[in-house]
Amino acid sequence: MAEAEKRAEILKAARLLALRHGFHGVTMEAVAKEARVAKPTLYKYYRDKNAVFEAIVTELLVTLHQRFADALSGEGSVAERIATGLVAKYAAISEFMAGSPHADELYNEHDRLAAPQVEAAERAAQDAVVAALNAAGVANAADVAEVVVSGAYGIFRRKRPGEDIAPAIRLLARRVVG
Repeated sequence: MAEAEKRAEILKAARLLALRHGFHGVTMEAVAKEARVAKPTLYKYYRDKNAVFEAIVTELLVTLHQRFADALSGEGSVAERIATGLVAKYAAISEFMAGSPHADELYNEHDRLAAPQVEAAERAAQDAVVAALNAAGVANAADVAEVVVSGAYGIFRRKRPGEDIAPAIRLLARRVVG
């Protein structure tokens, strides 16, 4: 098995275990067993459990960024594109954690474990919204972006299982962007 495939199998196993048992319920031994690799092999790729989860967060951030960027560069008004991008971003997170009783714990851990990566991704998304607003001639683009992006985050964090947040985020974007 190639190194990239082995890394992918390890991360797949760790994701599965984290969704099933939560971050604190996963051990390196369990990851090695689930991935069907020896512990020394696991440690060759990842120094500890935090490193495994940082890699998982990195994969998730790449997916989020791509979905967000695709939506933001799509068709429609700037408010529609921003809303679609934010909905796509939070849909990716929801899909990743779907059905896990540990979703809140995992979401909170991703902030702790990969804070610089998460902050950079959030800053990039906000900068992209500001650029889209500026290109559309929206006054006070940075302030408008802050309200829309922060509001969408609040809507996402308050959602109940199975709740569709798209209508609320679309309403927020239409009202704030105008």
